[in-house]
Amino acid sequence: MKRIFLDDLTAEKITISGDDARHLAYSLRARRGDRLTAVDRAGRRAVIELTDFDRNAINAQRVGELQPVAVDKKIILADCLPKQNRFDTIIEKATELGVDKIQPLISERTIARPNNLREKAKLERWQRIAKEAAEQCARDTVPEIGSIRELDDWLKTIMPLDEKNFFLLFCWEREQDTTVREVLSAYKNSCADKDLIVLIGPEGGFSEREVREIKFAGGVSVTLGNRVLKTDTAAISALAMINYEFM
Repeated sequence: MKRIFLDDLTAEKITISGDDARHLAYSLRARRGDRLTAVDRAGRRAVIELTDFDRNAINAQRVGELQPVAVDKKIILADCLPKQNRFDTIIEKATELGVDKIQPLISERTIARPNNLREKAKLERWQRIAKEAAEQCARDTVPEIGSIRELDDWLKTIMPLDEKNFFLLFCWEREQDTTVREVLSAYKNSCADKDLIVLIGPEGGFSEREVREIKFAGGVSVTLGNRVLKTDTAAISALAMINYEFM
């Protein structure tokens, strides 16, 4: 069943307008009588039936209730911004792989550094990409896209990890021994109630100082194999491994 995210599902009759209506009408080719799974910002889930189409909106009515899906822990992707529009792909694939929040970061070697005006436009586009990917892969939530932060400042907000209930692993090209599987096994055995943060560096990797700061914060370094991966490939690879381990 096709899926759509709406602001509110408390009313029996619902009006869908703007980009959502255009997406239904032109991309999904929805028709009168079609039924969709709808999810609102509060996590309510319902089956809605499309009843009427006009030039600017689609009318629908709620015809069934669905139980919300319980989430016991969150997976957070903290990723230093890559060049060009590669972060668009990271958001799309991270959404498909079940990430709950995506935190864009700027580190010492980050090349992409959007100014305030560009940052606002980028955040809006990233949130739209996450929403479209969530609808496509039929998940019940849209990942939150955090505002762009400096890596050092962001680390301070999650410390100490135990008190903030986080477990942090970071992919580091100079780590030779500790694998993602080993760390996830330890996580599942002793820290499974904590939210899992996956930290990915920029092109050129983390600086030595940043590695020390991440480890001081409690981060555990992991290897993704013998090859040095691009930052977008590293993010997708790490999340795919996590997805496999938690299936």
